Amino acid sequence: MEPQEVHLRALATAFGWTWYRMRRLIDTHLASQGASMARLKLLVYLAEQPSRSTDIASFFDQAPRTVTQAIDWLEQNDLVTRSPVEEDRRVKLVEITDAGRAMLEQALPLYDGIVAKTFGSLTAEELEALDRAILHLDKVVDQLETQAGFRQGRVPTLKAHNDG
Repeated sequence: MEPQEVHLRALATAFGWTWYRMRRLIDTHLASQGASMARLKLLVYLAEQPSRSTDIASFFDQAPRTVTQAIDWLEQNDLVTRSPVEEDRRVKLVEITDAGRAMLEQALPLYDGIVAKTFGSLTAEELEALDRAILHLDKVVDQLETQAGFRQGRVPTLKAHNDG
């Protein structure tokens, strides 16, 4: 293996482990609110638009059963509802509830706090360079997904959502 390849692998691995550790830290803090990164991503997705579970499974590249279990938990905790679709009553539309939005409002500051402490430790120049690098890498991944025949698209960002 070429030295450049070794360096790139080490860089990608270091990035992955750093993100994993941040995610673990975020999950630990979110657990105090009954949330997790996985639940938060699903609620953020549903806050943007109600969806069928098959569309959710496709978007997140998850097995339908995994998504059904996640939705079951969210529904049992009144964070989402399932309602029939008029055109096809066999299909259920999953929608975030007011309680789900309230969970987002409680949990997102925990997420934002850890992100602020980590990414906020970078200088303005470092943040700009990181932003440019991520945008570049995102475009390359878009191209690779297209070439591989993957469904293109990013996971919704964890941001505050308004009801209106």
